[in-house]
Amino acid sequence: MKNQPVLLVGLLVCLVPPLTAAHHSLAEYEDSITEATGTVVDVLWRNPHVRLTISTADFDGETELWELEGMGVMRLDRAGISRDLIGVGTTVRFAGNPSRRRSRQMYVTNVLMPDGQEILLRTSAEPRWSDEIADRSILTMSSDQRGSADHPEGIFRIWVPAGNRPPDWAGNPPLTLAAQAARDAYDPLVDDPLLTCTPPGMPRVISRSGGHPIRFVESESDILLRNEYFALDRVIHMDPDVDLSGRAPTPLGHSKGHWENGSLVVLTSGIDWPWFQLYGLEGVPQSPAIEIVERFTPNAAGDELRYDLGATDPATFTETVIAENYVTFRWQPGLQFLPYECVTRPVVETR
Repeated sequence: MKNQPVLLVGLLVCLVPPLTAAHHSLAEYEDSITEATGTVVDVLWRNPHVRLTISTADFDGETELWELEGMGVMRLDRAGISRDLIGVGTTVRFAGNPSRRRSRQMYVTNVLMPDGQEILLRTSAEPRWSDEIADRSILTMSSDQRGSADHPEGIFRIWVPAGNRPPDWAGNPPLTLAAQAARDAYDPLVDDPLLTCTPPGMPRVISRSGGHPIRFVESESDILLRNEYFALDRVIHMDPDVDLSGRAPTPLGHSKGHWENGSLVVLTSGIDWPWFQLYGLEGVPQSPAIEIVERFTPNAAGDELRYDLGATDPATFTETVIAENYVTFRWQPGLQFLPYECVTRPVVETR
Protein backbone atom coordinates (compact mmCIF):
# COMPACT_ATOMS: atom_id res chain seq x y z
CA MET A 1 0.00 0.00 0.00
CA LYS A 2 2.96 2.34 -0.08
CA ASN A 3 2.66 5.62 -1.98
CA GLN A 4 -1.13 5.52 -1.84
CA PRO A 5 -2.87 8.56 -0.34
CA VAL A 6 -3.60 7.82 3.29
CA LEU A 7 -5.63 9.69 5.88
CA LEU A 8 -4.31 8.94 9.37
CA VAL A 9 -6.66 10.21 12.00
CA GLY A 10 -4.61 10.72 15.20
CA LEU A 11 -7.49 11.24 17.59
CA LEU A 12 -6.39 13.91 20.06
CA VAL A 13 -2.90 12.44 20.20
CA CYS A 14 -1.54 15.48 21.95
CA LEU A 15 -4.48 15.76 24.29
CA VAL A 16 -5.29 12.25 25.48
CA PRO A 17 -2.72 9.65 26.54
CA PRO A 18 -2.77 6.06 25.27
CA LEU A 19 -5.24 3.50 26.57
CA THR A 20 -7.76 5.85 28.12
CA ALA A 21 -11.40 5.15 27.57
CA ALA A 22 -14.45 7.03 28.70
CA HIS A 23 -16.69 3.99 28.63
CA HIS A 24 -15.61 0.67 30.14
CA SER A 25 -12.25 -0.87 30.93
CA LEU A 26 -9.86 -2.04 28.21
CA ALA A 27 -8.64 -4.86 30.44
CA GLU A 28 -10.92 -7.21 28.50
CA TYR A 29 -8.71 -6.97 25.41
CA GLU A 30 -5.51 -8.81 24.53
CA ASP A 31 -2.24 -6.95 24.02
CA SER A 32 -1.71 -8.86 20.77
CA ILE A 33 -3.00 -7.57 17.43
CA THR A 34 -5.35 -9.48 15.12
CA GLU A 35 -5.81 -8.45 11.50
CA ALA A 36 -8.52 -9.43 8.98
CA THR A 37 -10.48 -8.27 5.96
CA GLY A 38 -14.25 -8.14 5.70
CA THR A 39 -17.39 -6.34 4.59
CA VAL A 40 -19.15 -3.82 6.81
CA VAL A 41 -22.72 -4.96 7.54
CA ASP A 42 -23.63 -2.45 10.26
CA VAL A 43 -22.35 0.88 11.59
CA LEU A 44 -23.26 2.55 14.88
CA TRP A 45 -21.57 5.95 14.82
CA ARG A 46 -22.61 7.07 18.29
CA ASN A 47 -21.11 7.49 21.74
CA PRO A 48 -19.72 5.97 23.83
CA HIS A 49 -17.76 4.31 20.99
CA VAL A 50 -17.92 3.91 17.25
CA ARG A 51 -19.03 0.34 16.63
CA LEU A 52 -18.75 -1.66 13.42
CA THR A 53 -20.10 -5.10 12.52
CA ILE A 54 -17.99 -6.81 9.87
CA SER A 55 -18.49 -10.09 8.03
CA THR A 56 -15.37 -11.96 6.97
CA ALA A 57 -17.27 -14.86 5.39
CA ASP A 58 -16.11 -14.04 1.87
CA PHE A 59 -12.48 -14.04 3.01
CA ASP A 60 -12.10 -16.79 5.63
CA GLY A 61 -15.26 -18.86 5.15
CA GLU A 62 -16.53 -18.12 8.65
CA THR A 63 -20.17 -17.06 8.87
CA GLU A 64 -19.82 -15.35 12.25
CA LEU A 65 -19.52 -11.59 12.47
CA TRP A 66 -16.80 -9.45 14.00
CA GLU A 67 -17.99 -6.77 16.43
CA LEU A 68 -15.55 -3.87 16.63
CA GLU A 69 -15.50 -0.84 18.91
CA GLY A 70 -13.24 2.17 18.65
CA MET A 71 -12.80 5.64 20.11
CA GLY A 72 -15.54 8.14 20.95
CA VAL A 73 -17.54 9.80 18.20
CA MET A 74 -16.90 13.38 19.30
CA ARG A 75 -13.17 13.04 18.76
CA LEU A 76 -13.89 11.92 15.20
CA ASP A 77 -16.27 14.85 14.76
CA ARG A 78 -13.62 17.30 15.90
CA ALA A 79 -11.14 15.71 13.49
CA GLY A 80 -13.56 16.50 10.66
CA ILE A 81 -14.20 12.83 9.92
CA SER A 82 -17.55 12.32 8.25
CA ARG A 83 -19.96 10.01 10.04
CA ASP A 84 -20.72 8.29 6.72
CA LEU A 85 -17.06 7.67 5.88
CA ILE A 86 -17.40 3.94 6.62
CA GLY A 87 -20.62 2.72 5.03
CA VAL A 88 -22.47 -0.58 4.93
CA GLY A 89 -21.17 -2.73 2.08
CA THR A 90 -17.64 -1.32 2.23
CA THR A 91 -14.81 -3.85 2.19
CA VAL A 92 -12.16 -2.89 4.73
CA ARG A 93 -9.03 -4.25 6.26
CA PHE A 94 -9.02 -3.93 10.04
CA ALA A 95 -6.72 -4.59 12.96
CA GLY A 96 -6.99 -4.38 16.73
CA ASN A 97 -6.92 -6.13 20.08
CA PRO A 98 -9.26 -9.15 20.35
CA SER A 99 -11.35 -9.75 23.45
CA ARG A 100 -10.24 -12.31 26.01
CA ARG A 101 -13.87 -13.15 26.81
CA ARG A 102 -15.99 -12.61 23.74
CA SER A 103 -15.45 -14.42 20.46
CA ARG A 104 -14.77 -12.22 17.41
CA GLN A 105 -14.93 -9.01 19.45
CA MET A 106 -12.21 -6.40 19.03
CA TYR A 107 -11.07 -3.00 20.20
CA VAL A 108 -10.20 -1.76 16.73
CA THR A 109 -7.09 0.35 16.15
CA ASN A 110 -6.78 0.61 12.36
CA VAL A 111 -9.20 0.51 9.43
CA LEU A 112 -7.98 0.59 5.82
CA MET A 113 -10.50 1.81 3.25
CA PRO A 114 -10.69 0.56 -0.35
CA ASP A 115 -9.18 3.81 -1.67
CA GLY A 116 -6.12 3.50 0.58
CA GLN A 117 -7.29 5.80 3.35
CA GLU A 118 -6.26 4.50 6.76
CA ILE A 119 -8.16 5.56 9.86
CA LEU A 120 -6.64 5.25 13.32
CA LEU A 121 -9.31 4.60 15.93
CA ARG A 122 -7.12 4.72 19.03
CA THR A 123 -4.81 7.50 20.20
CA SER A 124 -1.84 5.16 20.64
CA ALA A 125 -2.27 3.40 17.28
CA GLU A 126 0.46 3.51 14.65
CA PRO A 127 -0.05 3.09 10.89
CA ARG A 128 0.13 -0.54 9.75
CA TRP A 129 -0.16 -0.39 5.99
CA SER A 130 1.61 2.80 4.91
CA ASP A 131 4.54 5.01 5.87
CA GLU A 132 2.73 8.15 4.73
CA ILE A 133 1.12 10.36 7.36
CA ALA A 134 -1.21 13.10 6.26
CA ASP A 135 -1.83 14.67 9.71
CA ARG A 136 -1.59 13.31 13.23
CA SER A 137 -2.23 16.57 15.07
CA ILE A 138 -5.72 17.94 15.64
CA LEU A 139 -7.33 20.19 18.19
CA THR A 140 -4.00 21.48 19.44
CA MET A 141 -2.83 25.06 19.77
CA SER A 142 0.67 26.32 20.35
CA SER A 143 1.43 28.40 23.42
CA ASP A 144 1.78 31.44 21.15
CA GLN A 145 -1.70 30.85 19.72
CA ARG A 146 -3.18 30.50 23.19
CA GLY A 147 -1.26 33.56 24.32
CA SER A 148 -2.77 35.70 21.55
CA ALA A 149 -6.32 34.57 22.27
CA ASP A 150 -8.73 36.45 24.50
CA HIS A 151 -8.20 35.57 28.16
CA PRO A 152 -11.33 34.78 30.16
CA GLU A 153 -11.07 35.45 33.86
CA GLY A 154 -9.06 32.83 35.78
CA ILE A 155 -10.39 29.31 35.43
CA PHE A 156 -13.64 30.42 33.79
CA ARG A 157 -12.90 29.00 30.37
CA ILE A 158 -12.96 25.66 28.51
CA TRP A 159 -10.36 23.05 29.46
CA VAL A 160 -9.50 19.85 27.61
CA PRO A 161 -7.78 16.87 29.29
CA ALA A 162 -4.18 16.77 28.12
CA GLY A 163 -2.98 13.72 30.02
CA ASN A 164 -3.48 11.67 33.17
CA ARG A 165 -1.23 10.02 35.74
CA PRO A 166 -2.83 7.06 37.51
CA PRO A 167 -1.67 7.00 41.14
CA ASP A 168 0.99 4.48 42.16
CA TRP A 169 -1.41 2.80 44.59
CA ALA A 170 -3.97 2.04 41.84
CA GLY A 171 -2.45 -1.38 41.30
CA ASN A 172 -2.82 -2.29 44.97
CA PRO A 173 -5.35 0.05 46.59
CA PRO A 174 -5.74 0.09 50.39
CA LEU A 175 -9.13 -1.62 50.52
CA THR A 176 -11.19 -2.98 53.38
CA LEU A 177 -11.96 -6.69 53.25
CA ALA A 178 -15.54 -6.01 52.12
CA ALA A 179 -14.37 -3.65 49.38
CA GLN A 180 -11.78 -6.15 48.16
CA ALA A 181 -14.44 -8.86 47.98
CA ALA A 182 -16.68 -6.55 45.95
CA ARG A 183 -13.80 -5.71 43.65
CA ASP A 184 -13.01 -9.40 43.13
CA ALA A 185 -16.64 -9.99 42.13
CA TYR A 186 -16.80 -6.99 39.77
CA ASP A 187 -17.50 -7.85 36.13
CA PRO A 188 -16.87 -4.90 33.77
CA LEU A 189 -19.13 -6.47 31.13
CA VAL A 190 -22.08 -6.62 33.53
CA ASP A 191 -21.66 -4.24 36.45
CA ASP A 192 -20.60 -1.00 34.77
CA PRO A 193 -23.69 1.32 34.66
CA LEU A 194 -22.34 3.06 31.56
CA LEU A 195 -22.97 -0.12 29.56
CA THR A 196 -26.61 1.00 29.52
CA CYS A 197 -25.69 4.66 28.92
CA THR A 198 -26.48 5.55 32.53
CA PRO A 199 -24.92 9.00 33.13
CA PRO A 200 -21.90 8.68 35.42
CA GLY A 201 -21.67 10.01 38.96
CA MET A 202 -18.75 11.26 41.03
CA PRO A 203 -15.90 10.87 40.66
CA ARG A 204 -16.16 9.15 37.27
CA VAL A 205 -17.77 12.17 35.59
CA ILE A 206 -14.37 13.84 35.80
CA SER A 207 -11.91 11.10 36.75
CA ARG A 208 -12.62 8.88 33.72
CA SER A 209 -14.28 11.12 31.18
CA GLY A 210 -11.88 10.50 28.30
CA GLY A 211 -11.06 13.54 26.20
CA HIS A 212 -14.25 15.48 26.89
CA PRO A 213 -13.76 19.12 27.86
CA ILE A 214 -15.01 20.86 30.98
CA ARG A 215 -16.02 24.48 31.49
CA PHE A 216 -16.25 26.61 34.63
CA VAL A 217 -19.05 29.20 34.58
CA GLU A 218 -19.79 31.86 37.19
CA SER A 219 -23.39 31.53 38.39
CA GLU A 220 -24.33 34.29 40.82
CA SER A 221 -22.51 33.34 44.04
CA ASP A 222 -21.82 29.75 42.89
CA ILE A 223 -19.74 28.07 40.20
CA LEU A 224 -21.20 25.79 37.55
CA LEU A 225 -18.82 23.07 36.40
CA ARG A 226 -20.12 21.94 33.03
CA ASN A 227 -18.98 18.70 31.40
CA GLU A 228 -19.42 17.72 27.76
CA TYR A 229 -19.39 14.09 28.93
CA PHE A 230 -23.09 13.12 29.08
CA ALA A 231 -23.86 16.89 29.24
CA LEU A 232 -23.64 16.84 33.05
CA ASP A 233 -23.43 19.99 35.18
CA ARG A 234 -22.25 20.24 38.79
CA VAL A 235 -23.10 23.16 41.06
CA ILE A 236 -20.23 24.16 43.34
CA HIS A 237 -21.66 26.16 46.23
CA MET A 238 -19.24 28.92 47.22
CA ASP A 239 -21.21 30.31 50.17
CA PRO A 240 -19.30 29.15 53.28
CA ASP A 241 -22.52 29.13 55.31
CA VAL A 242 -24.52 26.86 53.00
CA ASP A 243 -25.61 23.62 54.68
CA LEU A 244 -25.64 20.60 52.34
CA SER A 245 -25.90 17.91 55.00
CA GLY A 246 -29.67 17.41 54.78
CA ARG A 247 -29.90 17.02 51.03
CA ALA A 248 -30.75 13.67 49.47
CA PRO A 249 -27.78 11.89 47.84
CA THR A 250 -27.42 12.12 44.07
CA PRO A 251 -24.99 10.49 41.61
CA LEU A 252 -23.01 13.75 41.41
CA GLY A 253 -23.31 14.46 45.11
CA HIS A 254 -23.31 17.96 46.60
CA SER A 255 -20.26 20.17 46.25
CA LYS A 256 -18.94 23.05 48.32
CA GLY A 257 -15.93 25.09 47.23
CA HIS A 258 -13.50 27.76 48.34
CA TRP A 259 -10.41 29.50 46.99
CA GLU A 260 -7.05 28.61 48.49
CA ASN A 261 -3.86 30.27 47.23
CA GLY A 262 -5.27 30.56 43.71
CA SER A 263 -6.66 27.01 43.64
CA LEU A 264 -10.32 26.07 43.61
CA VAL A 265 -10.83 23.43 46.31
CA VAL A 266 -14.07 21.42 46.17
CA LEU A 267 -15.47 19.05 48.78
CA THR A 268 -18.19 16.69 47.52
CA SER A 269 -20.33 14.42 49.69
CA GLY A 270 -23.81 12.90 49.48
CA ILE A 271 -22.79 10.76 46.49
CA ASP A 272 -25.13 8.01 45.29
CA TRP A 273 -22.91 6.25 42.75
CA PRO A 274 -21.65 2.67 43.18
CA TRP A 275 -18.05 2.79 41.93
CA PHE A 276 -14.87 4.75 42.66
CA GLN A 277 -13.22 4.81 39.24
CA LEU A 278 -9.89 6.19 38.11
CA TYR A 279 -7.70 5.33 35.16
CA GLY A 280 -5.88 2.18 36.23
CA LEU A 281 -8.45 1.45 38.94
CA GLU A 282 -11.49 -0.69 38.15
CA GLY A 283 -14.22 -2.34 40.20
CA VAL A 284 -13.68 -0.51 43.50
CA PRO A 285 -16.98 0.15 45.28
CA GLN A 286 -17.80 3.29 47.20
CA SER A 287 -20.33 3.90 49.97
CA PRO A 288 -22.63 6.88 50.69
CA ALA A 289 -20.09 7.93 53.34
CA ILE A 290 -17.46 8.82 50.75
CA GLU A 291 -16.10 12.37 50.68
CA ILE A 292 -14.06 13.57 47.72
CA VAL A 293 -11.76 16.59 47.73
CA GLU A 294 -10.71 18.09 44.38
CA ARG A 295 -8.18 20.81 43.75
CA PHE A 296 -8.03 22.75 40.47
CA THR A 297 -4.79 24.77 40.19
CA PRO A 298 -3.92 26.98 37.17
CA ASN A 299 -0.28 27.31 36.18
CA ALA A 300 1.49 30.66 36.12
CA ALA A 301 0.68 31.24 32.45
CA GLY A 302 -2.98 30.43 33.04
CA ASP A 303 -3.20 28.00 30.12
CA GLU A 304 -2.96 24.71 32.03
CA LEU A 305 -4.92 23.39 34.97
CA ARG A 306 -3.65 20.78 37.41
CA TYR A 307 -6.24 18.46 38.93
CA ASP A 308 -5.67 16.64 42.24
CA LEU A 309 -8.16 14.29 43.86
CA GLY A 310 -8.43 12.70 47.29
CA ALA A 311 -11.08 10.42 48.79
CA THR A 312 -12.04 9.20 52.25
CA ASP A 313 -14.49 6.31 52.65
CA PRO A 314 -14.26 4.12 55.76
CA ALA A 315 -16.32 1.38 54.09
CA THR A 316 -13.93 1.16 51.13
CA PHE A 317 -10.46 2.45 52.00
CA THR A 318 -8.33 1.77 55.05
CA GLU A 319 -6.77 5.21 54.61
CA THR A 320 -7.35 8.39 52.65
CA VAL A 321 -6.31 7.91 49.01
CA ILE A 322 -4.78 10.76 47.04
CA ALA A 323 -4.14 11.09 43.31
CA GLU A 324 -1.78 14.03 42.95
CA ASN A 325 -1.50 15.75 39.58
CA TYR A 326 -3.93 13.14 38.31
CA VAL A 327 -5.10 15.09 35.24
CA THR A 328 -3.65 18.03 33.39
CA PHE A 329 -6.19 20.15 31.51
CA ARG A 330 -5.21 22.53 28.72
CA TRP A 331 -7.06 25.69 27.78
CA GLN A 332 -8.46 25.49 24.23
CA PRO A 333 -9.82 28.87 23.08
CA GLY A 334 -12.77 28.71 20.71
CA LEU A 335 -13.65 25.09 21.47
CA GLN A 336 -17.38 24.41 21.60
CA PHE A 337 -19.19 21.63 23.41
CA LEU A 338 -20.78 19.02 21.16
CA PRO A 339 -24.01 17.17 21.99
CA TYR A 340 -23.42 13.82 23.66
CA GLU A 341 -25.43 11.01 22.09
CA CYS A 342 -25.12 7.63 23.77
CA VAL A 343 -26.53 4.45 22.22
CA THR A 344 -25.83 0.97 23.53
CA ARG A 345 -25.80 -2.50 22.12
CA PRO A 346 -26.30 -5.57 24.30
CA VAL A 347 -23.04 -7.00 25.63
CA VAL A 348 -23.02 -10.78 25.29
CA GLU A 349 -20.25 -12.88 26.81
CA THR A 350 -19.36 -15.75 24.49
CA ARG A 351 -16.27 -17.21 26.15
